[in-house]
Amino acid sequence: MTISKTKTDLSAAFATLRRRFEDGLPERSAKMLQLTGQPESNNLPALIAEAHKLAGACGTFGHAALGRHARHLEQLAKDIDSRHADERIQALPSLRQAALEFDIAVDHALQQVTLAEAETVAELHQSDTVWLLLPSQPLADELTNQLKAFGHRVECFTDFNSCLVRLQSEAPAVLFSAVRVNGEGSLFEQTLLLQQLRKQHSRLLVFSDKDDFDLRIKAAQQRADAFFASPLDVPNMISAISELLEHGNKQAGRVFIVDDDKLLAQHYALVLNSAGMDTHIIENVRTMVNELMQVQPDLLLMDMYMPEYSGAELAGVIRQYPSLKRLPIVFLSSEMNKVLQLGAMAQGADDFLTKPIDDARLVQAVKTRLKRSLQLKNLIEKDSLTGLVKHSAIKDAAEQEFERSQRYAKPFSVVMLDIDHFKAVNDNYGHATGDIVITALATLLRKRIRKTDKAGRYGGEEFMLVLPECSRQQAVTLTEQILQAFRQLHFSANGEQFSSSFSAGVICSEQNTFTHAEQMIEAADKALYQAKRAGRDQVC
Repeated sequence: MTISKTKTDLSAAFATLRRRFEDGLPERSAKMLQLTGQPESNNLPALIAEAHKLAGACGTFGHAALGRHARHLEQLAKDIDSRHADERIQALPSLRQAALEFDIAVDHALQQVTLAEAETVAELHQSDTVWLLLPSQPLADELTNQLKAFGHRVECFTDFNSCLVRLQSEAPAVLFSAVRVNGEGSLFEQTLLLQQLRKQHSRLLVFSDKDDFDLRIKAAQQRADAFFASPLDVPNMISAISELLEHGNKQAGRVFIVDDDKLLAQHYALVLNSAGMDTHIIENVRTMVNELMQVQPDLLLMDMYMPEYSGAELAGVIRQYPSLKRLPIVFLSSEMNKVLQLGAMAQGADDFLTKPIDDARLVQAVKTRLKRSLQLKNLIEKDSLTGLVKHSAIKDAAEQEFERSQRYAKPFSVVMLDIDHFKAVNDNYGHATGDIVITALATLLRKRIRKTDKAGRYGGEEFMLVLPECSRQQAVTLTEQILQAFRQLHFSANGEQFSSSFSAGVICSEQNTFTHAEQMIEAADKALYQAKRAGRDQVC
């Protein structure tokens, strides 16, 4: 079940979930009261399970006092359940009294309740503009030309004050600023400018004429996303800006949720969705692995105690699959015992959040874990120059897509691309310019492919695309469109301008009886060299 709500729908959705929870509270409370009134049968496990669920859910839906009542009831039932049979029967009246008190508290809370809209995380609209705040006009001109070649809008400033004045009416997505500009003091002394950037959620990149530890500390204190020292690594700087702009336009990550309390799961999904995350609720744990392998989410949020299987058991199953070993798993449960928390995490989870958790803390906790997870994933899988996944990671993506294609009988395509006459570019204009050409093609690939597609740097000037549910003709059309856009880019070096092109080979799973992805990669590579033999600058 995927939750995808527009901003205007969210308040109504939160209110509806809370009303549904409150409407069901009297029945759930009455059920627990009934379970305490039958001493001849052992209903304690069912009572413990229901009290445990309510201990987390009540706080989430704005009833913290009820959550504490439910937790007390749960702990009392656990204590009684651990006693001998005679002692257990003698203690049941105190349990029934606790359940009766909870029932009275529910009645009182529902009489006092006022339906309030759940808070949502507001999204601030940002432009996709890059601002350059630099003392050197030649450097500003060079960066402007390069950034515009990638389709970015650029605005230049030569002093802090003019940049601050402009910030009153519009904010950039990214500000690339020198530490010192025309004798005006340090960037880190511009308190109003830095405060306004933070207020507008603009990203900051810092450029210094020297690599200094103290300056790096100051940049970190201002939460700068990158620090560059002279001489400026232009390709790396452009790649960093492109990634920031792309990530700013994407959702914050994909989170799957497993919780047997459906209302609570829907509430978590709406809260995270409102903060820009793509959410999906797994309703049947038996199909969980297939759903995880098909979508490859960035994080799994899972309740630790569920009727049929525990979260620890499910985490153990997930870790049995090589492609899911790196998936971050976070337990979300009312369990307060630290020993039990650590024991559950030892079976495959990465972290533990305790219910009830308010919406703001949930968003912050999940965002923090997502950010760190994606950073580690990028370090492992991504090429530093292009920002695309590395050779091994793109081959793994092809293998995973091949397995999915076989399982669901849907086509997918593999494309191999190689920049034409790249050695001549390096020989004539230098390796720095060659890096710019490589970065330009990588940026085009990222911009033109779908979210479900994968692009990787296969080696040197060679790239590979993995295109799920894509026919041969669709793959050819897409590759020809990228080639046309790449031809139109103009590069400058040594006072000259030049353009470039690439050759490509396309293969689709429908074209032949392939037994594994490696055969498809080899076939696409042969098609690539066919394009080169035929004169380059084309798709075969």
